[in-house]
Amino acid sequence: MNVRLSKINDFEKLNNIQKEVAERLKEKGSKQWNYILEGVEEPVLMSRIKQNEVIILEDNGEVVGLAYLYQEPIFWDKSLWHDDKQEGIYYLHKVAIGNTAKGKKYGNIFLKEIINWVRTQNGKAIRLDCKADISYLNQFYPSAGFDFVAVRKTGHFKELYSDFNLYSYNIS
Repeated sequence: MNVRLSKINDFEKLNNIQKEVAERLKEKGSKQWNYILEGVEEPVLMSRIKQNEVIILEDNGEVVGLAYLYQEPIFWDKSLWHDDKQEGIYYLHKVAIGNTAKGKKYGNIFLKEIINWVRTQNGKAIRLDCKADISYLNQFYPSAGFDFVAVRKTGHFKELYSDFNLYSYNIS
């Protein structure tokens, strides 16, 4: 297993992985990533790759997963975490494992590798959020060592129609 920052020539594979995950979510009845199927995320993905904010998981040279990993909090992060940039804090988004690696525990492996990568960058913590009503994610992140921090109620984010749970992994 290898974790590295993505390169421009990884774009097609990463875009396909996001679409595979979006399709799986859609099949489960979720609309959360439908915009990815419409191509709306493609320019965002390319921009994040160019800014060195996409980390990928490789197995024997094959890209099997991706995640967005920011050092600079985006508006979304600021609205959930109620703070601005803090040195050494990383924000994790869009963790996605492609169909070829589905069901092989690569999600756990990927999170551990991301934690190790952030540690090598002298990072202090990784923050993430997920919808409060997605039980498998709210079991998955704590099982990977992330601590529950807070819930942000729908009342604060009426446009989202969902509560969000916040998780953090403190790197020692």
